Amino acid sequence: MTAATPLHRIQLLPSGLRIDGLPELRSRLLPKLLAALLQAHEQGLARVDSPCTRAELCERIAGMAELHRTQVWRALALLEEGPLAALIDASARSSGPFWLNAALLAACRFEIDDAPAEGAALAAWLGQQRPVRAPAAVPLLPLGYAEALARADFQLDRGELYPARLAVQQAQAHLPEGDAAAAAALGLRRARIARRLGDWAALQDELRELGHALNNARLPRAERRQLRARVAILAAWHWYGSLGQPAAALDKLEEVDPDVLAADPMLRCDHGNLRGIVLRELAVARGDAALAAQAIASLGDALRSASLSGLPDALQVCAANLAHTLGQLVEAGLLAEGGPGPSDALRWLLLSDAMCARWQLGRSSLLNTIFLLRLAAFARMDFKALQRLASAEGLPLPASSYGELAQQRWTACRARHSQIPPDQRCAFLLLWARHALDEGDAFSATDLVRQARLHARKLRDEQARRRYLADAEALMPASRRA
Repeated sequence: MTAATPLHRIQLLPSGLRIDGLPELRSRLLPKLLAALLQAHEQGLARVDSPCTRAELCERIAGMAELHRTQVWRALALLEEGPLAALIDASARSSGPFWLNAALLAACRFEIDDAPAEGAALAAWLGQQRPVRAPAAVPLLPLGYAEALARADFQLDRGELYPARLAVQQAQAHLPEGDAAAAAALGLRRARIARRLGDWAALQDELRELGHALNNARLPRAERRQLRARVAILAAWHWYGSLGQPAAALDKLEEVDPDVLAADPMLRCDHGNLRGIVLRELAVARGDAALAAQAIASLGDALRSASLSGLPDALQVCAANLAHTLGQLVEAGLLAEGGPGPSDALRWLLLSDAMCARWQLGRSSLLNTIFLLRLAAFARMDFKALQRLASAEGLPLPASSYGELAQQRWTACRARHSQIPPDQRCAFLLLWARHALDEGDAFSATDLVRQARLHARKLRDEQARRRYLADAEALMPASRRA
């Protein structure tokens, strides 16, 4: 047998199939179903990345009002004991979507009346008055949709979350009808905005809608795999950020397909970043040095991917989280002697800070400043020492004290204070107050603690509210205020 000789010869008969001259498999539906799939495959469909639904196959078979799941299941069951058992693949064996196994298809020759089963012969066999043509190319996205989505991404990168949410709403008005991928893209943006705002109820709603999108048969397989990975990462954020369950979040992250991560650097950064955060929480809670090492490795992989792939927003996020993680693990005593310390953490944080300034990223975020003030307090490093460290790295800070630096950051995002989660505001104000006290500015410290108490009382999370109020009392007792 030569390489061009087919391995299997399949004849389509009115009453069934004959494979390799063996006794006929009797079924009126099976040859029609196979012919519909062969015709779709000729037109670029019925493939793993563009499967066909039952309804689409039914449209190709003349005289068939509906293709029932039971009919399909019985027809395909006839192939199970023979050499074509793997020819017709499906997401669900009875309901589809369906596609043809490319490797096995290449080894088969299909015939109708001893002639190749292709083109007009397939159309006539299916009883089509006019051959069903392949769908037209996907039309261009509407200009209004593309522009609004691009604006939303621009504003998301800069932390302008409410304007980004408005831009997504404007893109929704131009959403192409029936475009599952375009609808999912908007859902992902809304979910990301909700996550960054700490709006966990909205995130849960978006995750539910995105879950429905995953079951849309018209979503191409490659895009479905990417969407499933992004939904899993957002669901992990919900488990960690809203429900406070890092172990469950880690389990959710393990569901992500490694092949999808390998093909998408941005996705790999998002996954590695959150995995490192979750592992850090578990390491600190359990006092586990092995988990601490895994957390640093995961954040390091994410940072490497962001750096090599030229993703400035992902790089500044990973660098900041790596710095914060190093500081927390050093504080918990989970890093080996001679390993990275507070100075190394500060260097990574300075890099993140410089990236934000150069690319105008995270303008509504106080997280970098919170991490910096916390690390400096733990390391007992005065501002002059920090400035020397920053200057040595070529990343000097434009301030003369921690108080001045905090004031600059607070003023810079004044117009967007409502976009900053309340717990971030509390943490920032209390750290600013601590450094103000250390620098001898008791008047400013008193006012900052007062503001922190006001924000803490608005927190819905009772545990967080008590923690921040206790920190405020420790920093500025009621007796001292009186």
